[in-house]
Amino acid sequence: MSEIVQSAARGSGDDPVSSSPAASDVQAKSYTYLRMAIVGLLVALGAAVFYQSTKQGSFLASVSAYYYTPAQAIFVGALIGTGTAMIALRGRNAAEEIFLNLGGVFAAVVAIVPTSRGADYRTAVDACRDQASALVTGRASGGADCPTVLALEEATRANVQNNVLALLVVGLLSLAAAYFFGRRDRVLNDRWFRVGFFTAALVWAVGAVSFVVGLGLLIAWGHYVAAVLLLVCILAVAVANAIRRRSAEELGDGAGPDGVPDASTVGRAMFRDPRRLDRYAWFAWVMLVGTVLGVVLWVAGLLSLFWLKIAVALLFAVFWVVQTVEQLPPRRAPHLTGV
Repeated sequence: MSEIVQSAARGSGDDPVSSSPAASDVQAKSYTYLRMAIVGLLVALGAAVFYQSTKQGSFLASVSAYYYTPAQAIFVGALIGTGTAMIALRGRNAAEEIFLNLGGVFAAVVAIVPTSRGADYRTAVDACRDQASALVTGRASGGADCPTVLALEEATRANVQNNVLALLVVGLLSLAAAYFFGRRDRVLNDRWFRVGFFTAALVWAVGAVSFVVGLGLLIAWGHYVAAVLLLVCILAVAVANAIRRRSAEELGDGAGPDGVPDASTVGRAMFRDPRRLDRYAWFAWVMLVGTVLGVVLWVAGLLSLFWLKIAVALLFAVFWVVQTVEQLPPRRAPHLTGV
């Protein structure tokens, strides 16, 4: 998709995509609006979370816990919308393309596989299942309302089962579509196309196996694994942008024709005098160091997971806006736009 923006910016009549200025302008603006939609969805999620927090008088332990509040619709919709846009957008190089696609998949999983309700709830579920008296009295020894607790547990399981199946169906169709377009564009033998395609296929296969033979494990751990991998993908996208700009500064030194750099270019982009670091390298380092520090503080009980996730989301939003502004096509002259 970035090629469309570049073609629109050039406005060259020799380029088939930009042969019609009006058409290329529509494509470039659509690309920009799709990118900004991600920021809008994150803002909507933040608004829903903070409004719900003011209504209940406190913040929950994690942003993901708002799945169980009236903010659920925005929580799920914003993450699925963000994931869809990340997959639809094309990266500026192969590395960014791959991690945007994978990040979009993990964002959808975070949305539809909820986090645990907490240790107290898990204890209540186990007590209700283990005690035969719950079948008669409706209450476990700990005082839990077993019919309500078990109904919530079953509802969560049914939601995950239904939604993961839908995601697997769409994922399989997406893999088929990627193969079709790859064959049409004659890139099936391209090394980085195969890396991206088979990585996505592996993620789909793991999800399918978990759905069939380990739904309980998927419900228990799927959210946490997907959230961590989503963070890794976001960091990787920031690093990919830092490397892209470093490679451009060096006029392509260390980067292949597909825009994928070698190890030396990675080192020059990320490990050099801080005063010479590219802004995307700064984003990557701030995200990485901030996340590690946040996890340490969380483990020590000095920071809640809620604020850690909020900080990461804000950094991602700022990074995304900066990259979007950087990729804006130049304004057309009035006589070209008809204004």
